[in-house]
Amino acid sequence: MTKVLYIGGSGEISTACVAHSLFLGHDVSVFNRGNHPIEDVRSFKGSVYESRPYQALANESFDVVCQFLAFDTKTVEEDARFFSSRCRQYVFISTASAYEKPCKSQVITEQTPLSNPHWEYSRKKIACEAVLMRQARLPYTIVRPSHTYRSRLPGAVIDGNHQTWRLLNGKPVIVHDDGQSLWTLTHAEDFARALCCLFLNDQALGKAFHITDDQAHTWNKLIISSAKVLGVEAEIVHVSSERLVHYEPQWQGPLLGDKSNSMIFDNQYLKQVIGDWQCEVALEFGLQQTATMVLDRLAAGYEPDKSLDALVDRIIEENTSQGCS
Repeated sequence: MTKVLYIGGSGEISTACVAHSLFLGHDVSVFNRGNHPIEDVRSFKGSVYESRPYQALANESFDVVCQFLAFDTKTVEEDARFFSSRCRQYVFISTASAYEKPCKSQVITEQTPLSNPHWEYSRKKIACEAVLMRQARLPYTIVRPSHTYRSRLPGAVIDGNHQTWRLLNGKPVIVHDDGQSLWTLTHAEDFARALCCLFLNDQALGKAFHITDDQAHTWNKLIISSAKVLGVEAEIVHVSSERLVHYEPQWQGPLLGDKSNSMIFDNQYLKQVIGDWQCEVALEFGLQQTATMVLDRLAAGYEPDKSLDALVDRIIEENTSQGCS
């Protein structure tokens, strides 16, 4: 029985990965703060940000350690030190936003250079990857997810929950630029199936892969489809990414460093290693499943950030009254 440790295990992607591991019969453990207990899983409490984060794991060993919570080089360096004698494979969850921006080619492969001047998050993930590539004591695999969803609908400019709230309340939503840039949504269940195929796969050691759906959709379609599964119509206001960043500088990374760039991911390298995998959750079905979860969460008392919502209202007013898009 394969022993797998998920560092994380309760997030948007890792929840599905834990569930699929259990389905495959893995002996699953999680390491996190313990705020979300999981049935049939051993739980070790701790934080990667503590000075000695893995004391609870001192007497443990695993076949695979899957790291979802490393966002800086210090964490990865500590992982390389601690787990080098405690696992056979370390899987680092990076990000597809690490690929070069602006994109020189719309088609993204694992050979696409890594560079993102717009987003510190992406640059930190690139630095983490470099730490792994420089060391030799910890057998590793790097995985770069793109936008992977399960419990929240895709948000173009604002968070998906906030955008859903606006749609349900008949308020317009912002989509960057003309809404025609191509974006890939991957359901977490499909991601999980591919991820687990990389576990203890000798061909995956020392390599990097992205795991995404083969299909890309325009942002206009994604927002209209999200509104449809909610039973409403979307009123979309288009505003240029550069103008949006002028309103809110924190949007620079997610917009200029990711969502405004048209990308189509080529998954052939992954399929050469794990076999003829493909995504099975169709967009409409996945969005419908997600909408059910979102509606339950909003019914429990969700309230958006009032200042951010007021900013969105102001942006819409200023960019419709001036005829800007």
